[in-house]
Amino acid sequence: MTSSRILGGLVILLSGTLLFSGCDAVSSDADSERGLVTLTGQILNEATNNPVANGFVRVLPYDLLFEADSSGSFSFQVEVDSTMDLEVIGNADGYESASYAVLAIAGRTVQVPTFNLVQVATDVASSGRPSNIILLDQSATAIGVRESGSEEQVRMTFQLADSLGRPVILSQRVGVSFRFGAQPGGGEFLSPEVGTTDNNGVVDLVISSGTRSGIVQVIAEATVEGRLIRSQPVAVSIHGGLPDQDHFSLGPSVHNFPGLLAFGLTNAMNVIVGDAYSNPVREGTSVYFSTTHGVVGGSTLTDASGQGSVNLLSANPLPSDGIAHVTARTADNQQNEVIAVTPVVFSGAPVMTIMPGTARVNQAYTITLTDVNGNPLAPGTTLSVEATGTAIQTGGTTSATIDDTVFLGGINYEHVVRGPGVTEFSFVISEDIDPANPETPAVSAIEIVASGPNGQLILVLDASGAPMTPTDGARVQRATDGRWEVSMETGSRERY
Repeated sequence: MTSSRILGGLVILLSGTLLFSGCDAVSSDADSERGLVTLTGQILNEATNNPVANGFVRVLPYDLLFEADSSGSFSFQVEVDSTMDLEVIGNADGYESASYAVLAIAGRTVQVPTFNLVQVATDVASSGRPSNIILLDQSATAIGVRESGSEEQVRMTFQLADSLGRPVILSQRVGVSFRFGAQPGGGEFLSPEVGTTDNNGVVDLVISSGTRSGIVQVIAEATVEGRLIRSQPVAVSIHGGLPDQDHFSLGPSVHNFPGLLAFGLTNAMNVIVGDAYSNPVREGTSVYFSTTHGVVGGSTLTDASGQGSVNLLSANPLPSDGIAHVTARTADNQQNEVIAVTPVVFSGAPVMTIMPGTARVNQAYTITLTDVNGNPLAPGTTLSVEATGTAIQTGGTTSATIDDTVFLGGINYEHVVRGPGVTEFSFVISEDIDPANPETPAVSAIEIVASGPNGQLILVLDASGAPMTPTDGARVQRATDGRWEVSMETGSRERY
């Protein structure tokens, strides 16, 4: 794009079109959408009301630059495709710029309001020819993928300076071309492709995102007296697209909580939502929740990390086998449902069995520890075994802490991991005779204690073969396979 000064009746060449100053050159077809509009006005000093000689007028969005005459007056023509708003900016060396929005109609002459510029320097600014290009400012460091709902544009401001570091003034202005270096390749684009510096050596660029995530490198170039100057910052990232099924994660704070014991207990359900390029989705993406049992928060909005959570509350309906399923839903860029399901154990009162039920020497024991449905107890439950007597020792599992429940191969009751170290434990009482002080081995009692979020059970074995429990509200009975079983009496479910 080229332009020339409008002085008297000189011809102006814009975008390959010959334009003539003065109203006589206006198209006679005032009803045509495409044509020439004439802009006239004057630039004055606000303090003195005197004309500002040889000021400059810039027209956006075309980025055209014209020069006023010695009386501060200007009159020039711009070709427009349709009736549209133009931004007309008045400027001069040593003055602050001012701008007006005008409605441009082909075939009309528009009187631009007078530019009353504020003088900011008594000495006229000067500079040499451009020597380097710097990235002066940018509106953001990251923008969202197109159609994600995030901000999709970033404005970058470049400044050209001379060899002494002074901003290049209008009389030394040059055209700056912009292009991509590295880019995601999803249809992102730059505007404008070529810009002209203002009286501070400044030129603006807008980057608009495409449909892919990645980094954006902008190359700004200008040719000065046959020499190429360049800036190529990697200063913007595009990410934060819509949810993707392969990057959608749902999980509870714990897979097992004592939800059968009281109403109103909470367990956080957490989501992490990523886009197709493994980046967090845009902040504020909505995720909806539902549950087969209990009550769950309806929805959450993701944060900057793509995370969000709601609470699952122990409430009716309660699962008969202790297993509930929580579902989270959102949508992808093809309007398809993105979904994840996680299982949660509502565990109840503890049940402990032991075999055999008599305290004696050289005997192996097996303990089973579950809730009323045969599910593991909540994480953090501890088990301890202590034997008292003479010349004996205890081996095997004498203390243990239960971890969170694990599902293997599915999300239903039969997929709950049970067995050694989870619901089954073993220990042995054996002789431990001191040769220097030999005593007859004997066991007086074995105390087994299970304690945790589901409550506490204590079972004591003695040599009589009649186990007992000092736990309030617990009972001891013989199971059908001969084991001794201690369990809690269950009552009303109230929040504690």
